[in-house]
Amino acid sequence: MSSVIRTLHLGLNLHGAGGHSAAWRWPGTNPSAFFDIEHYVRAAKIAERGLLDAVFLADTPAVPFDITRQPPLNGLEPMLVLSVIARETTRIGLIATASTTYNEPYNLARRFQSLDVISGGRAAWNAVTTSSPATVANFGGRQIGREERYKRAEEFVETVRALWLSWGDETIVADQASGVYANTDHFRLLDPSKNAFAIRGPLTHPGSRQGYPIIVQAGGSDPGVRLAARSADVVFTAAGDLKTAIGESERLRALSRQFGGRATPLILPGLVTFIGGTEEEAQRRKKEIDALLDLTRAMDALARSMDVPVEKLSLDRPIPEELLPDPHNVAFSVGHHRTFEALAREGRTVREIIGSVQAFGHRLLVGAPEQIADSIESWFRTGAVDGFNIIPDVLEDGATAFVDHVVPILQSRGLFRTEYQGETLREHLGIPHHDVAAKTLARPSSL
Repeated sequence: MSSVIRTLHLGLNLHGAGGHSAAWRWPGTNPSAFFDIEHYVRAAKIAERGLLDAVFLADTPAVPFDITRQPPLNGLEPMLVLSVIARETTRIGLIATASTTYNEPYNLARRFQSLDVISGGRAAWNAVTTSSPATVANFGGRQIGREERYKRAEEFVETVRALWLSWGDETIVADQASGVYANTDHFRLLDPSKNAFAIRGPLTHPGSRQGYPIIVQAGGSDPGVRLAARSADVVFTAAGDLKTAIGESERLRALSRQFGGRATPLILPGLVTFIGGTEEEAQRRKKEIDALLDLTRAMDALARSMDVPVEKLSLDRPIPEELLPDPHNVAFSVGHHRTFEALAREGRTVREIIGSVQAFGHRLLVGAPEQIADSIESWFRTGAVDGFNIIPDVLEDGATAFVDHVVPILQSRGLFRTEYQGETLREHLGIPHHDVAAKTLARPSSL
């Protein structure tokens, strides 16, 4: 009887200048890294040198906050950035965020399928819904309610997957002698009556060697978890402690089993790393980066996230208990909101909370390479996670520290690959094809 050997998966988040809000001020960092293509290319090459599965580029198609004292996380259009990276690398996966709320399925499906072909089968789509006021203002100003957003998202994702499968394997004949290029009987056209967007297809070209892009999802709310369980191959989560991570993974896997016929998604939480040669060096590094924070702005951001009046907060005092949100409030029961609230209920001061929650409340590790590796191994061996989406404190040198000093330890323990075994992202992640959407939404071709 054979047993399945689990493989640790690691990705690198191209989080602008880095996961710390003051990363843009760190010596050696380009303060305008958020629109510097060479910055992104360098980081992707470091990730590939470390044999990581993929790089991930988050996106908000707006200037999401007052940038008087801090630059945005990313300014360049993700698909263009990843297309450049695709030509500068050979194996690293390429994950981009794109909204189901303010896109149309056909155009989005075509963009990602093109990236997948350009990269030789390394593309993935992080499907998100969008409700931020800054983004809404750039797309006509109509706010869409949560229920409508997630209903659209479920239909959107399945329609995109069906479009990715709209060219059958035997569509292209390319017989130069006979002059026959294609057999259009093998198109899998969508039935406009069976998809919410009344789309027929096909896309303008077939897929890549991996078939079609990987689908990623990052929602933590109940509708987000349902979308992930139903449609995602990989789920990016925000879990600040192991108990929460175990609970969230059990919830996701149980719901995923209800949607039969597909593999359980890989679970990859974000992990913010501060790495030093020793624990003391790492702590000193964090202290020095923290000292660059604009505390007034950070306190304003925390107040907005917690939905409390900023004038009621004091840096060196805990958040008054009466201001903490109702734990049953859905908006504060998931992701980074839950991390903020947990720290507040522990009695941490506002200054301590700010210092403990960078990169939107993802788990934060400070230590020597051995300590970082120990923690990664511990979480992985519980089965709660399949790996991590690494968010270096400062991307410019933090990514190198992780690849050069943490990855070799994980390799020596037999937890992480010592060479790429395949060429596509699907091969890196061990994710099989899933063509239910094509069967459900397709009809016999008739152009």
